[in-house]
Amino acid sequence: MKRLMGVFFVLILLPSLVSAQSLKIEALRPQFEFAGAEPTFWTSAWFVTVAVPIHKRLHFVGQLPFAFGKLKDATVPTEGEAIGNPGLGLRFDHERLTIDLGARIPVVQKRLITNNGFGSFIGALADIDRQEAFVPDILPIFAMIRTKINASKISIHPYGGASLTVKLQNERNDFFARIFRLREDDGELYVLYGADGWLELKPVYLGATFSGRTWVSSGGTFSDSSIHQISVRAKLVFEKVTPGLLFRFPLDDILLDNVFGLNFEINL
Repeated sequence: MKRLMGVFFVLILLPSLVSAQSLKIEALRPQFEFAGAEPTFWTSAWFVTVAVPIHKRLHFVGQLPFAFGKLKDATVPTEGEAIGNPGLGLRFDHERLTIDLGARIPVVQKRLITNNGFGSFIGALADIDRQEAFVPDILPIFAMIRTKINASKISIHPYGGASLTVKLQNERNDFFARIFRLREDDGELYVLYGADGWLELKPVYLGATFSGRTWVSSGGTFSDSSIHQISVRAKLVFEKVTPGLLFRFPLDDILLDNVFGLNFEINL
């Protein structure tokens, strides 16, 4: 825990050292039952994202995920912490269009995982759409396009993209295979899609999100290869800071019950 908190505070100071444009901190707490137990209050996954301007509307985006926690009165060892696969990419930001291209550095390795990889498991479960941030021995490459449609005080933000994961080791990931729909091929393709909707009552914004993730290369049916979720959101938008919260729940029958999240964005 001390190691993770040290990393967290270094990341908080990083924007002042690299002339960053924005800093976003996300904390996600998953609720589920595993091994006859539920997670403690502080069990959570964190994503710290920094955007640095390169040229006009082009930005470098870096993200570091980490997770920690344990289960109360579990029948198997379930306590751990983990630093995930850092994300590096480029973002083109126009008035109504945002394009992200990037990859994650594969620092999570099965041979280095302790306590059955529980920390990585928490991270992957807390944000299924970004589970590659915590899955070991893969090289994830991703692309995402977002648009914006305004109608008076209502705005809709459709998005779509893909994630290609290249397997780096031949060993089987038994721990994750039991929980997620991961196959032991050399590469897998996932399609991500959805939309955010916001009601603008400045400075209060109320919103909802529908998100989907389909495992295209699985060879299975759409219903068997897809996970869909609904999120209810709220945020306060000020000139320099934007605090927010969310409550997310899956529409499909998976291990996860729901996720409660807090986020805080600083525009520098």
